[in-house]
Amino acid sequence: MRVLAALFASTALVAAPGAVRLAATIPTPPQPIGVTFGAGSVWTASFDFGGVVRVDPATNSVSARIKTGRGPIGVAFGAGSVWVANWLENTVARVDPASGKVLARIKVTATGPEGMAFGAGALWVSNKSGSVSRIDPRTNRQVALITVGPEPRYLAVGAGSVWVTSYDGGEVDRISPKTNRVVQKILVGPGPQGISVDRHGVWVGVFLDGSLVRLDSRTGRVAKRIPLGGGAGAEGVASDGRSVWVADYNGASVIRVDATTGRLLGHALTGPQPRGIAVGAGGAWVANSAGATLSHVVPR
Repeated sequence: MRVLAALFASTALVAAPGAVRLAATIPTPPQPIGVTFGAGSVWTASFDFGGVVRVDPATNSVSARIKTGRGPIGVAFGAGSVWVANWLENTVARVDPASGKVLARIKVTATGPEGMAFGAGALWVSNKSGSVSRIDPRTNRQVALITVGPEPRYLAVGAGSVWVTSYDGGEVDRISPKTNRVVQKILVGPGPQGISVDRHGVWVGVFLDGSLVRLDSRTGRVAKRIPLGGGAGAEGVASDGRSVWVADYNGASVIRVDATTGRLLGHALTGPQPRGIAVGAGGAWVANSAGATLSHVVPR
């Protein structure tokens, strides 16, 4: 697995606590990484457990544990299914949320499937070897393999495009789902990680300079760069249209940003090394990869 720089660097956030609070801390199997929301539940992939954990947002408790394969990292919801990227075996598992059964295990013709996003009628998977796999949910097969920048990480679908961060390339690659080709490469800064799309644009967490970047979804140009504070390591990013939620890997916290103004609203401490983040049920959910916990963070 990848090793990120600046582990546990000191973080002095510009925004003080105030507009965010920690609602619950839910124990999970070791090394939870990816998070998604779907079928009324929160799902997190646990690398060490070898599967996904289902969390009931009404009770903040684990309701199911489902084995999917070796070394799961990414997780997404779409076409009525939970999709899990099994990093160590180069497969994607499709899980029925009602029964918890694995419906299909799909081989990707690349190494290290990691990030996942569903949209434009397909599942999109970033592969460590420098590509994105397109999987057709009707056939459960990989139908395209798209070369992107080095060390691709997170993906998002929106504004008519698929967006993928290239950590080593310092860029966001924009893919056309019509042609399965990269149509734009956008330099955003060193070590881009999480990405999310809303009506305001495309939000990108830039890990190595501790910033959140907003791209114009029409032109792809950098419209705003928001410093998150000294030492912050922006990992997962998720927007609900009003707030952008950023998992600060170095600061063991979640930062809330106003999606309209870009103003830092506050932060809440979570657990060590938060990575994946998703929004749903009135708040944000972040996987603390070194803490074996899932944190539920809500606005005050």
